Amino acid sequence: MMSTTFNLTKAADQCVMCGMCIPHCPTYQVSQNEAESPRGRISLIKAFSEGQLSASASLETHLQSCTSCMKCQQVCPANVPYQDIIDSGRHLYRGKLKLSSRLLQKMSIAVLTHQWGHQLLSIISVATKRISMDNQFARLLKLLNKRNIGSTAAKNQQSITILPGCTGSLFDQRTLSSIIKILNLLNIRANIPNKVMCCGALSQHSGYPQQAHKQITAINNYLSQQNANEFVSFASGCGRQFNEQVANEQFQHKDIISWLADSTSVNSANFESCAQRVLVHLPCTLEDYARENVTKLLNLIPSIKLLEFNDGLSCCGAGGMQLISPEDSNRSLLNSKINSIGTIQPDVIVSSNIGCSLNLQLGLQNAGLDINVIHPVTLLARQLKH
Repeated sequence: MMSTTFNLTKAADQCVMCGMCIPHCPTYQVSQNEAESPRGRISLIKAFSEGQLSASASLETHLQSCTSCMKCQQVCPANVPYQDIIDSGRHLYRGKLKLSSRLLQKMSIAVLTHQWGHQLLSIISVATKRISMDNQFARLLKLLNKRNIGSTAAKNQQSITILPGCTGSLFDQRTLSSIIKILNLLNIRANIPNKVMCCGALSQHSGYPQQAHKQITAINNYLSQQNANEFVSFASGCGRQFNEQVANEQFQHKDIISWLADSTSVNSANFESCAQRVLVHLPCTLEDYARENVTKLLNLIPSIKLLEFNDGLSCCGAGGMQLISPEDSNRSLLNSKINSIGTIQPDVIVSSNIGCSLNLQLGLQNAGLDINVIHPVTLLARQLKH
């Protein structure tokens, strides 16, 4: 999260327009539009912040379509803080919108990140089944979970705190159940918040830094109350936010993939044979070491055949609000993934980020492909011998 002393103009001036980021930017790869590239967006944001460019539908599209994959920031030789720039640009743009538009956007984020919002979505999801609706929002509602999972008992006192995040609580109870199953077999108790707690990434990357700060503060307070020196997440988008905003000397964070990969018990466990062809999707937000651990863990399953995407693109197009209101570049990225899946024809797809999983599921449904998208941990839990 950018500091209160962040200087947008100074940060934008760090960019020397060398173009080394362009081959790594997914939205530029599918659009070949300079305004859909990192340096293009930086130029637009700087001009907008200096009053040289007015708010417009075109500007909003280019700001919105960025998936925050951060490939550009990783390869930038000038160490340009692109994430802070795009977040700041979105924040400035939100300030120029009409009050009604700002309230609608904040309400959209709130229903995804708060307890009352989840309850409201559950009610709406029931209504949409009785009313014929065919849009992105209605299709997402059909993927809602119906049950909540609390802390679990174990025979001894060893425990681990798990933070599902807002979307994990809303859409990914299956992964949480799988994690608890594995932990129970390891005789470890899972401590899970009894209320929705958001990591703040959705607010931060949508241009609402103050709301993001409140959510991060709530996470820190919860971990302090739990005396949780170590905590685990299972959505890589939340994981990146935790690594950047929460993890420190007091609170150590690990993605569940890396946590399990470091477990001697898991590495020595027995797994049932699985003859399925498994297509591995590695989200942009998944750290490099965690990417290696996905393959390491799945290869513990006998006879499994792991496949890779052949589209040459790292990003599926999901990222923040793009899942709900995707721009053309985001749709093109998803279509590329779906075309690749159609060519490969895997038995199942695994992805470590709920946003990517939901995006792929929606794309598969639209293409008429009956292929499940699950978290790698779910596949491990299925094949783990008791």
